[in-house]
Amino acid sequence: MLQRMTLIGLTAMMAVSTDLYLPAIPQLIDSLGADISQGQLTLSAFLLGFAFGQLVYGSISDRYGRKPVLYAGLAIYLLATLGCAVAADIDTLIIARFIQGLGGACGPVLARAIVSDSYNRMDAARVMAAIAGAMAIVPAIAPVFGSWLLYVFDWRAHFVLLLILGVVTLAGVIRLPESCTTVGDAALKLSTLFSQFSLCLRRREFVGFTLCGGATYAAMFCYISTSSFIVIELLGVAPEYFGYTFMSVVLGYISGATASSRLINRWGVMKVLTLGQLVGLTAAGMLLVLALFDVYWLAPVLAAVFLVFMAGGLCLPIGQMGAISALPKAAGRASSVFGFLQIAFASLLGYVVGLFYNNTLVPTATGVVVAALISATGYLMVRTKQHELPDS
Repeated sequence: MLQRMTLIGLTAMMAVSTDLYLPAIPQLIDSLGADISQGQLTLSAFLLGFAFGQLVYGSISDRYGRKPVLYAGLAIYLLATLGCAVAADIDTLIIARFIQGLGGACGPVLARAIVSDSYNRMDAARVMAAIAGAMAIVPAIAPVFGSWLLYVFDWRAHFVLLLILGVVTLAGVIRLPESCTTVGDAALKLSTLFSQFSLCLRRREFVGFTLCGGATYAAMFCYISTSSFIVIELLGVAPEYFGYTFMSVVLGYISGATASSRLINRWGVMKVLTLGQLVGLTAAGMLLVLALFDVYWLAPVLAAVFLVFMAGGLCLPIGQMGAISALPKAAGRASSVFGFLQIAFASLLGYVVGLFYNNTLVPTATGVVVAALISATGYLMVRTKQHELPDS
C-alpha cells in the first residue's frame, strides 16, 4: 500500500505542479506586473524543464539505482518550489519553474521504471493503469482546491502546498526498496545519454506504443493549455467555477484508466487500445464539429473533452508500459525517452494551439484531431506488427 501511494505521488508530480495553480495564473500576472504571455510561460517553462529532465534520470538510475536518483531529483524539486514561493518578479518565477520541472521529472520516469522492474509486462501494464486511475484524482481536484486557496491566500500558497506534498513524497521514497538490478553494471558515459534515442527508436514496438500513448496525452494537453480561455471567456463560466469544469473532464481520464486496468486481463492489450482509439477519434470528430459550427454550449463541449480524456486513460498507461517493456534491460532509458517525447510533443502542440488561439474552439479542436491521428498511426504500427503484450 505504501509503495502504491508513493508511486502515485511520483507519477502525479507533473499534473499537480501544473493543475494546482491554473486558477491562480490571472492573480499571479497582476501581482508580479506581468502580461498574459509571461504568465503562460510559467507553465511552458515547467514543461520544458520536465521534458529535458526526463532524458537523464533513466540512464543515471540504470547505473546508480532508482532511490539515489530520486533523492537528488526531489531535492532539486523542493529547492526550486521554495524559489517559486518567494519569487519577487516574473523572470525569477519562470527560471524557478524551469528548475522545478527539471527536478520533478524524476518522479514519473522512475515510477515507471520501478513498476517495470517489479512486474512482468502484463502485470506492469495493469498496475500502471491502476496507478494512473488513482493518480488522476489528483489533477481532478487540484484546480478546485487551487480555487479554494485563493479565497484565503494569494498565489504563493499554491507553491507552499507543492512544497509540503514534495516532502511527503520524499518520506515515502525513503521507505521504498531498491528495485534496479543493473546498479554498477557499467560506467555511465555522456554518449549513453544520446545513444538512448537510437536504442529506443530503432524498436518498432517502442515507437508505435509511444505514438499511440503519448499522442493521447498531447490531445488532453491541447485542452489543458487553453482551458481557462475556453471555459471562462468562450463558454462564460465564472472563474470560481473553473475548477469544477476541469474536474468533470478529468473524470473521463479516471474512468478510462480504470476500465483499462480491469479490461486488460479479459480483452488483452490490443482490444483495449482499439477501444481507446475509437473513443479518441470519436471525441476529436465531435470537438471539430462543435468548433466548425460555432456550438459554444458548455455541456456538449465538456462531453467531447470528457471523451478525449477517457481515450487518454485507456491508451496512455498501456502505451507507457508497452514502450518501456520493449527494452526490459534498459527500462530507465526507455522511460526517459518515452517521457521526453510525450511531454515535448504535448508542450509543442499546446504552444502552437495557444499561439493560434483566436477566441474560438477551432485551434484546440484542430490540435486534438492532429494528436488523435498521430495516436492512430502509432496504433497501426503496433497492430500491423501484430504485437501483443505477453502474459509473462
